[in-house]
Amino acid sequence: MATASEIGLVSDGQVTSDVLLLGAAGSSGRLIAAELAARGLSPRLAGRRLGPLGDLARDLAADGAATEVRSVDAGDAASLAEAIADVGVVLSTVGPFARRARPVIDACLAAGVSYVDIANEWPAVRGLLDRDEQARAHHVALVTGAGFGPTATETLVLRLVKQMGVVPTRVRVAAAAGLTRHSDGARQTIQESLSEGVAITYRDGQAVREALGSGATVLTFGGARRQMLPGPVGDLETARLASGAANVVAYIANPTAPGSGTDSYTWAEAVGPDGQAATAELHTGDGVRATAAIAAETTRRVLAGAAPGTWTAGQLFGAALVTDTTGAQVTVNGQPA
Repeated sequence: MATASEIGLVSDGQVTSDVLLLGAAGSSGRLIAAELAARGLSPRLAGRRLGPLGDLARDLAADGAATEVRSVDAGDAASLAEAIADVGVVLSTVGPFARRARPVIDACLAAGVSYVDIANEWPAVRGLLDRDEQARAHHVALVTGAGFGPTATETLVLRLVKQMGVVPTRVRVAAAAGLTRHSDGARQTIQESLSEGVAITYRDGQAVREALGSGATVLTFGGARRQMLPGPVGDLETARLASGAANVVAYIANPTAPGSGTDSYTWAEAVGPDGQAATAELHTGDGVRATAAIAAETTRRVLAGAAPGTWTAGQLFGAALVTDTTGAQVTVNGQPA
């Protein structure tokens, strides 16, 4: 049963919130809650345990934020339905999304409420995007991958395609997130993505599965040589959609390689029909903080009005979303962009 805390925004006798934030007490959730509040939104903080949620609500209230707390079982339809009532958007940080997103999306469709998540698993991102017809029928926007990896590589691909003026024949993207803190949810998501030992790439427009580790390479970006391997990550789908390319690879850092500091980088390469390649890089700070800012800003914009359907953040809000939101620096072919 959902329980409201004493901390809430009351309107006409009803407790109301702009955003239902699932997984609010987690490392990513706490940062996202603060970003939502900084944008003037009233988050309904949701999770399994009221204690940590109440602590977060008090911290936000001390800074003048209006919040509400709910105990929610994200796998229970009745619990979700009660929590979603009277909110404008649901923002989920609850991974692994390949297993946990569907019940939440189902509840949002049933309630006619838009949805945003920070998924970075290829099956989860692809699975949400495949529900476009349902989203349009229920007049809601479903947005996936609104975090550092998928959105930061997507912005580079969008810029490269615009500069080239043609559909590339091949696109490669890579992300290396620096972290000052570790998110349990992010760790579980990575483990889930890698647990099957399968990498996915697009070849001639078809998704191809290979053994994890196939196609391992060394890429130089962010001023460092990085051991990378193709991974089953959301970047693969966002890069394919942003470019229209038939051949796409998304690289992740080799989990056995040493860490590379606390700054975060993404890289993209697009090869045109003439064989000419163009590259772009993005540099920002802590990856979890970047995800929090991107997710909160995406949610704010969806709340302000978004067309029904399934979307990536870049499809809805363009190549400038990440740089405007995080202050990230972008170069294209080595020149500031």
